[in-house]
Amino acid sequence: MMSQEFLANATRLGPVHLRVVDIPAALPVWFDVVGLSIQASDGGVAELGVESKTLIVLHAGATTVLPSKSRDLFHVAIHVTTRKELARVAARLRASGLRHSAQDHLISESLYVSDPSGNGIENCFDTPERFASRGETASGGVLLLAKDGTRHSGLETLDIDRLLHELDPADRAKVPLAADTFIGHIHMRARSPETLMAFYLGALGFRPHIQSATFGLFDCGTEQRPHMVAFNIWARDELKEPPLGAAGLEHFTVVLPTREDLAAVARRLGDAHVSSQQSDGALDLSDPEGNRLRMVLAGN
Repeated sequence: MMSQEFLANATRLGPVHLRVVDIPAALPVWFDVVGLSIQASDGGVAELGVESKTLIVLHAGATTVLPSKSRDLFHVAIHVTTRKELARVAARLRASGLRHSAQDHLISESLYVSDPSGNGIENCFDTPERFASRGETASGGVLLLAKDGTRHSGLETLDIDRLLHELDPADRAKVPLAADTFIGHIHMRARSPETLMAFYLGALGFRPHIQSATFGLFDCGTEQRPHMVAFNIWARDELKEPPLGAAGLEHFTVVLPTREDLAAVARRLGDAHVSSQQSDGALDLSDPEGNRLRMVLAGN
């Protein structure tokens, strides 16, 4: 029987590695629109982040754009800590002319865009102070209740014009993201989310959050950050496997606070007969659908 140990609250997501067709073509989105800084680049790999913290690593070599509705990356979420910061991203998105969207999830406000290789990007500002509780609709969908008593689907359109009121004429939109920006969650399209959740919960130790086949979303995280790794089945019968050489997720990183936490994950993986490659301070493995991840010790 799987252990019911959970990952420590200090567990967080580290750098997300993505395959792209062409790094120079991708940089205007990641740099000029999203607001990351280029930390290092050798032609085949570009590290992007805030100040000295790497958030995204782009790997050249993909031969084709990730098609829509492919099983793979849905989006990587870059979280900012102020609404004004989100407004700056919105201003840059609007000025860019790129196709984008915006949603009010009640627990967060989000802006969405993709890079030229089809890698989805979410810029997110958490708003937990608005959220009261979560329930279900009569059809089994997700229902969110706000602290003011209103009911929400979590999929309402975010009013970008109102968001831009956070900026006054003296604010500059073209500034890098703040140093406290972080990777908040990663979201994939899935074929069998129940199988994936059994792996992420039982073998890795994440805590369950939303597990709704009716709504089409399954996610997990820690007690402190419940939405860290998510899978959706919204494409349903239209979901397809990405072609060989497609852009998309190379791997994502889960940062564990202590060696004891890393050893506990290694033990659970062994108990579940999950293959992994262990090196000093790191575990490299794949989930049941082939999404690759690296569990690393903080500071490595």
